[in-house]
Amino acid sequence: MNNENQAAKIVSIKALTKTYSTAAGNFDVLRGVNLDLFAGEMVAIMGPSGCGKSSLLHILGLLAPPTTGHFSIMGYDMFGLSEDRQAAFRREYLGFILQSCNLFENSSVYENLEYPLIYAKMPVAKRRHVIEQALGRVNLTHRIDYPANQLSGGEQQRVAIARALVNHPKVLLGDEPTGQLDKATSNMVMAYFQRIVRERDTTMLIVTHDPAVAKKCTRVYTMHEGQLVLQP
Repeated sequence: MNNENQAAKIVSIKALTKTYSTAAGNFDVLRGVNLDLFAGEMVAIMGPSGCGKSSLLHILGLLAPPTTGHFSIMGYDMFGLSEDRQAAFRREYLGFILQSCNLFENSSVYENLEYPLIYAKMPVAKRRHVIEQALGRVNLTHRIDYPANQLSGGEQQRVAIARALVNHPKVLLGDEPTGQLDKATSNMVMAYFQRIVRERDTTMLIVTHDPAVAKKCTRVYTMHEGQLVLQP
């Protein structure tokens, strides 16, 4: 990285560990992970199931605590924040696209995308336009008032992607974000991610099993024995 990129460092993790206690003893899933993420880049993490990829993603998303290590976003020490401050930070700066879409099934598509805007205190008069723009990026504007529980699996995933992006997060975290999409839709969504990252200086981290998805990223790491290994 050059000096310009160094000045745009958004996420920094140092010597991060995660240990789970089981009946058989302690299990170290993360063993001193180091990673810096910069504005305007999309980074992929690959590896077999159970290697710690999702554990790392959940820690970065402030959804689970690590065992030891340092973690900062935009210079703020995440472990130095109270739970309330972490929750506020997560709502304002982080976006999530998880394997399970986690849509509110008894709500409409519009309502699913409106919830983050309510938390952000966006005026009601502006919300529909913002939601239409987000859905337009994933070709789902025509579903805006449709019940979420009547969408196909692929459509639900695209709504989850639009919801994650509706607030223009500074850091976007994706756990197999294209896992339920066909190849053409996956390519469309990845092109959207690339454009968002480039145009808005968003930082994106993707956990994926798909080499085609990883190939579109700025850097690719493999999780090996609890540490990240940079691929050529």
